[in-house]
Amino acid sequence: MKIQDIHAREIFDSRGIPTIECDLFLSDGTMVTASVPSGISRGKYEAIELRDGGDRLMGLGVQKAVSVIEDIISPIFIDRSPDIVTFDLELLDFDGTHNKSHLGANSILAVSIAVCKAQAYMEGFELYEFIAHVSQYSSIALPCPMFNFLGGGLHADNNFPIQELLIVPTKELSFYDAYNTGVEIYHVLKEVLRAHGKTISVGYEGCFVPSFKNEYEAFDILMEAINKSAVGDNVMISLDVAASHLYNPETGCYQWFEKEVSSQELIEWYVNLITRYPIYSIEDGLGQDWNGWMDMKCALASRVKLVGDDLFVTDAQRIWHGIEIDCATTALIKPNQIGTVTETLQAIKLCKENNWDVVVSHRSGETNDTFIADLAIGVSAQFIKAGGCSRGERMAKYNRLLHIEQDLMVL
Repeated sequence: MKIQDIHAREIFDSRGIPTIECDLFLSDGTMVTASVPSGISRGKYEAIELRDGGDRLMGLGVQKAVSVIEDIISPIFIDRSPDIVTFDLELLDFDGTHNKSHLGANSILAVSIAVCKAQAYMEGFELYEFIAHVSQYSSIALPCPMFNFLGGGLHADNNFPIQELLIVPTKELSFYDAYNTGVEIYHVLKEVLRAHGKTISVGYEGCFVPSFKNEYEAFDILMEAINKSAVGDNVMISLDVAASHLYNPETGCYQWFEKEVSSQELIEWYVNLITRYPIYSIEDGLGQDWNGWMDMKCALASRVKLVGDDLFVTDAQRIWHGIEIDCATTALIKPNQIGTVTETLQAIKLCKENNWDVVVSHRSGETNDTFIADLAIGVSAQFIKAGGCSRGERMAKYNRLLHIEQDLMVL
């Protein structure tokens, strides 16, 4: 079975920002579709998206990316059988840059995911099965969800610098039970926020985005909701600080609740936080500072998981350096940070071979594509971040996971 055609179009993500979608047609008439998310909170080492510039759509259009797929990439792969590893390597070679700035990471990833889906179909696998197969994993497992319930930072127009407060079900045996736990607390939290006179508007990722009186009120309100729910003893709290976006390179300090603090002061705040609340993990607790991360691990890693996102950007080389200097315990995985399925799987394999946990993650600007749900299962990621318990583009991932779990139980 061979590729008959590849087309692309400009669509819009969950924020109303342009992004790219790719249709791949096989010779038996089957079509697979892939669309690529985009983040507003981005690490400086992420692969480069190809945007149009100019005046149209604030310069964020992706017609150039459409042309790259249809005029440059498509002719390379037409009349060939899908082969994800070979095709990805050819795309990397053709791009020829370290950050995908020639063809654009969004152009490349749209085709890469479409090829992955097409090869799974051609070989008779479910997508998650094919991902496990090509990764040479003999078994699969569903991830634990990390639900984003309170937002701030670049994801919200409020006064809360921490980008995400999440709850993590820690005692559930099935994804279905874990998801039910999240839904119950989410709706209790809505009523608790109302009772405190807070807005219940939701942000980019389906979480609530009120303002808070001080640096602990958000945690206190979240704990109140947890304790009032019927499942409160089954969860812990995680943070995504996204500290890179709080860092002031001129002063070497972090902007933190209307004051500037050093990395050591921020670490001390985390130590205090852990004594007050059931904290499970801290993501991007500092900026892209290897030495600071080593200090943070010495202070915190015996008590919480330390998750790197902006520091690692799904790049196997950066993850390997983190492993060598022992500065974290977990890597966040976002395929569009690196630009191909193959490189994403390489980064995950490196983590697993070195006993690091893996968190497969969405972006703030999402589409209804559910690829990351299959990815998380195919590689047996320990966790998945797909947002709060609202917004269709977030629910699409959770519902795909529920669907797969039910299918697996029937087998």
